[in-house]
Formats: sequence, structure tokens, C-alpha cells
Amino acid sequence: MNGKKWTAIIFIALFVAVNVYLILMKDSEIARSEYIHEWRTVQKQNLVLSTERAGVVAPAEEEYVYFQQGAGDFEQFFVKVGDQVSTGTPLFEYSPRNLEATIEQFEAEITKLQSEQFGLQENIRNLESVEQSLRQVEVEEGEHENSSNKAVASTIEAQIYEKELQLSRIEAEMDKFEELIANSNSHLGSLTVESPITGMVKEISHNLQNPVVTITSTDQHVKGLLAEEDLQEIQEGMKAIVSGSFGKMDGVISKVSVTPEDDPQVGVKSEYEFVVQLQEPEENVTEDLSEENLNETETEEASQATIYTGSHVSVKIITEEVVDALTLPRETNRLGDIYVLKSNGTIEKRPVQMGITINGVYEITSEAEEGELVVYEPTRIRNNISFFTPLDLSHMSTQELKEMDKTEILKYLGRGLLSR
Repeated sequence: MNGKKWTAIIFIALFVAVNVYLILMKDSEIARSEYIHEWRTVQKQNLVLSTERAGVVAPAEEEYVYFQQGAGDFEQFFVKVGDQVSTGTPLFEYSPRNLEATIEQFEAEITKLQSEQFGLQENIRNLESVEQSLRQVEVEEGEHENSSNKAVASTIEAQIYEKELQLSRIEAEMDKFEELIANSNSHLGSLTVESPITGMVKEISHNLQNPVVTITSTDQHVKGLLAEEDLQEIQEGMKAIVSGSFGKMDGVISKVSVTPEDDPQVGVKSEYEFVVQLQEPEENVTEDLSEENLNETETEEASQATIYTGSHVSVKIITEEVVDALTLPRETNRLGDIYVLKSNGTIEKRPVQMGITINGVYEITSEAEEGELVVYEPTRIRNNISFFTPLDLSHMSTQELKEMDKTEILKYLGRGLLSR
């Protein structure tokens, strides 16, 4: 056996002996190192929890027009079923029998409407004051704004909108009665009843059974039914996404009924109506991690497509939403702990508190920072020990290798070969 072979055998024997000694030696750095082959990064995402229910598009309101029997003799209708009408469109005509009594009746109606007008105006002022206070709290809290305040503010905004619609109808009714009084004082032979809203004539009672005319508004909303257990989860003010043949539209839960649709019966589950107020699509839609993402193209198509009354739709109700949540995959959590790869080359075992979980990703509500590296699928990992990762030659240059000391190279090779 020549000298070169003996040299090789001696070198290999020494190499193995030295590394075995390093492993068995107390407090050996190699023995205290952990091989980490896979990890994940703490990321910021928008997490959305939702539940889906069936719904149907319906008119936002129905207006009933009455003919007061005894006030006069009915003459004729000016509209038919299916006609589109605007506020002020003549509906029918009648001749008063007693002008003085009719005028007094109109004046009494105006007095009653004025009382309702005052009450609504006071109600709107109070709601606007509460909404302004909540919005001020949101501005002061900034990024840490209270989501419950936002939900309450959205509900109040919907209530203000509804009250303003009622107020406009009352004012239109007052104008109508004032005009009727003016016409009666002019000794007109007949009086005309006009439409109080813009919409479509749904029904006409030709036998003069009240209501003689029913008008559905052009404004639409979505109605659906909730089960008993849903009442604890779904509340007014929650966001909703309505999907149908027209595309997708944003909305908000404006009403959750507290009384069942049918008479309660033992052994039969009750159902409760909910209403979604549709909103104009926004220009920018925030990307979120959920079962389904909205995009700008779909919302533009929804704004252009016709939404037919009676269309059946799907309603996705956003029950919980966290913006810019710190997240990790479920596989990084081991018995309530995560293992963070620190920049100093050690592993930190850290208790983690979880928020909502969706699609295998959970929210971190305890201490964490965006960009931190966390061990993926950790098993038998110890705390406060050093770690090393697989060699990635794509991130290593020849110049860097040349600059490393040979002893350092052998040290890392030994650690890599013998620590796994």
C-alpha cells in the first residue's frame, strides 16, 4: 500500500474521530444545533369569516294608496297595472260630496303629518349626533378603531337614510293635501290623487276595496330567512356581498327581524327575515383571504347589469373581519407554541395566541412581527439552541467560498454531516 492511500486512510480516521468526539463532548456546539429544513414567514393578510344564505331581490318598499269612502264619488283611474309612475303622477280622480267637510279632513291630515314631520326631524338630528360621535371616536383611534363602533355607525347611517325617505314622503303628502285644499277652494268639480313615490303600479282594486292602488318602489333590497341559531351570530350593520345573474354587489344588513315569519309551533324551527340594503359599488375593493374575493371588474359589471325584482341570489354575510392580521399556516403551531428563527442563529420557543382561523391560516393575537421566520411542522425542537438550514448554492458565490478559511469550511461541513 503506497503512501497516498495511507495518508487518505489516516485523514478519514482522524476526521471521523474528531467529529465523534465533538458530538459526544459535553456542551458540544454540534450536539446543541438543530437542522431546520422548512419554515414560513409571518405575513399580514385580511382575514374574513362569512356565512352564506339564500335571498331574493324585492322592492325596498310598497306604498298603498287609499280611497276614503264617503269623501266623494269615484270617477276614473289614470293608470293600469305595470305602469311606471313618478312622484306626483295622477292615479285616480273623484268628485267630493261635501267640499267643506273634505277641506276640514285635508287640514286634519296636514296637522297629523306635521306632527309626524317634527318627530322624524328630531329623530334624525339625534341619530346624526350619535353617528358624528362614533365617527369622531374612529378618527381618534386610527388604526386601532373599534369594529363594533363601525357596525353601530353603519346601522345608524341606514336608519338615517330610512328616516329621511319617510320624511320626504310625509312632505310630499303635505304638499298634496295643501294642493287639494287649494283646488277645493277653487270650487273644482273633481279631485285627483297622485302617486306619493316613484315606482311601478303593482295592483289596482277596481271594486274600490282599499288599498285601491299598490305601488312598488324602484329602489330594491334583498330579503332572506335566518334560522333560530343564526340570530346570535348575524346582526344588523354587518357587511354582505350579494351574488346573482347581475354579478356581485356590496350591501349591509339593515334589518334582522326579532319575530318569526310564521306562528311559532312546538317541534317546528322558526325562521326570521333579514334585509340587505344594496350599496353602490366602490371603485377599489380590498383584497382579502376568504372563500371568495371580489374584484373591480365584477363590481363594475354589477353596476351596469339590470337587477330584476324576484331574482334569487346568494348572500355572503361577513360575520367577522380582521384587517392586516399577522398570520401563519396552522402547521407552524405545535401544542400552542411556535418556534421562531432568530437573526442571531438561535431558536426561540414562543407561546402563541390565536384569533380567527380560515383556510388553514390563523391570526396571531400575541407577540409577533411581520417578516419573522417560524419553523414549519416542528417536532422535538429545543428552545434557545442554534440552528442551521440546507445549503443553497444559488445564494453562494465562488468569491465568498474563496474568502472563507479552510478550518471554517471543515467546521461547517462536519456540523452539516453529523448533526442530522
